[in-house]
Amino acid sequence: MIPGKDVATFFNLRTGRVACCSRNPTGAFHAASEKITGVQLPIQPLETLVCYWRIKEGYEGKLSIWGEFPTFASLGRVCLYGSPSLEYPGLIKVAVHSGNPCDPDKRPWGSGVMMDEMKEWIEGRFCGLVDSTEPVMKQSCMYSMTPDEDFVIDFLGGEFGKNVVLGAGFSGHGFKMAPVIGKILTELAVDGQTNEVDLKHFRIGRFNASSKL
Repeated sequence: MIPGKDVATFFNLRTGRVACCSRNPTGAFHAASEKITGVQLPIQPLETLVCYWRIKEGYEGKLSIWGEFPTFASLGRVCLYGSPSLEYPGLIKVAVHSGNPCDPDKRPWGSGVMMDEMKEWIEGRFCGLVDSTEPVMKQSCMYSMTPDEDFVIDFLGGEFGKNVVLGAGFSGHGFKMAPVIGKILTELAVDGQTNEVDLKHFRIGRFNASSKL
């Protein structure tokens, strides 16, 4: 760790390259890297809630991963996502894919967004199998949203050239991609390139048509 910073720094002793990664899994502390590198990324931290709802008695198995209930998303008026009961038996995860802008160093620990709409959605979609009165458990977390909601995976460029590899702005859907993202960042740091994906979709410079990064 760099003293006084929220950024973990990893050095490749063979190539001399540096791979930087936020200490927060969602990257909401990416602003600390700006203080170190001078590169500003258009990433907005959002505070959001992950909610777990009680499955009504007798239906726990049907809505569990063992009952082959799927991971799901709804992209209607309210964007929601969820997964079958697993980590907390008898509870199913349903949450809104959104949040309130926040300063990650001064989080308000708010009550979430669109809670009434989420309750209405749960009642309608699960047809009474899930108690939509109130979530049993709420976990506050953060998103790091880019303007296009895609990742930033790139060399930092500028005076750092290819000596610094950056992964940030995962926009609330980076966790499930962690294995392949880790592999890509490792290859960039070790080999200076990757064959896993065309990085043009994730370059820093996509946010500025005139950028040379």
